[in-house]
Order: sequence, then structure tokens, then C-alpha cells
Amino acid sequence: MDNDFVEKYINLVRKIAHSFKNTGTDYDDLIQEGLLGLYEAHKNFDVSRGVTFITYATHCIKNKILAFLKQERKHLTGPISDRQFGDPISEQQDTQNTLNLPDDIPYLEKQILILYFVDKKTLNEIAKILEISREKARQLKNKAMRRYKSKLTP
Repeated sequence: MDNDFVEKYINLVRKIAHSFKNTGTDYDDLIQEGLLGLYEAHKNFDVSRGVTFITYATHCIKNKILAFLKQERKHLTGPISDRQFGDPISEQQDTQNTLNLPDDIPYLEKQILILYFVDKKTLNEIAKILEISREKARQLKNKAMRRYKSKLTP
């Protein structure tokens, strides 16, 4: 796949990636996954199937991005192991009450808020503790803050 080909279809990739922008995932990551989908479409396109390349590429790009989002979600929604935080539930119950965190904020987002505001950890330190990228830690912190603020506003 050469640069001319990528330049010809990069706007398609951007348009599709933009439709997934509100998932909390970095836009550049979505573009990268979309480009992988474009590469897959370029490699596997068969004219005899009776569909245009754009239709096939759109399908491949969306599927690649959706698979990436599913993998990201799977990686982030599982409970954090006790080896990383000791026993997070009992140790951090008082901390959670101090921050007055609502019960419906997801577990990982609560951990990030506690690490950031109570334990005074940097985003880099939080990312290492949770075994995620610094950017993902930043995104989750911002998402948690939006949830937290929305609960404070009547």
C-alpha cells in the first residue's frame, strides 16, 4: 500500500474514526486502527464480489475499529487485581467516602481518582500501576471527573 493510496482514502478513515470519537479512545488510535482496516481492505478486495472498494473498505475500517474498542473495553473493565492495591475495597472505603464518590462510577475510574487526588500520583505513575498508557489514564481521569461533576450538579 503506497502513500498515494493512503492519501486517497485517508478522509474516509478519518470520517469513520470520527464517528467513534466519543468512546473515550484517543482519536489517533482510532485513525491508526482505521488505517489497518484500510490496509486489510486493500489486501483482500475482490472485484468479483460485486461491491465497490469504498463499500468494502468502509466495512473493514469499521470492523477494525470496533474490534480495537472491544479489546480496549475488555482490558479496562475487569477488576484490578488485589496484588496491585492490596485489598482495594476495604482499604479505600474511607477514601471513597472522603471524596464522596458516587457508587455508579466504574471501578477503574474510581481507582484513578483515588490515586490522583488522594495518593497524589501522577498520570505516569497511575498508568504504570494500572498497566495502561498514560493517555488512557488521562482519558479515564477526565471521564471520571465529568461523571463526578455531573453527579454534583442538580
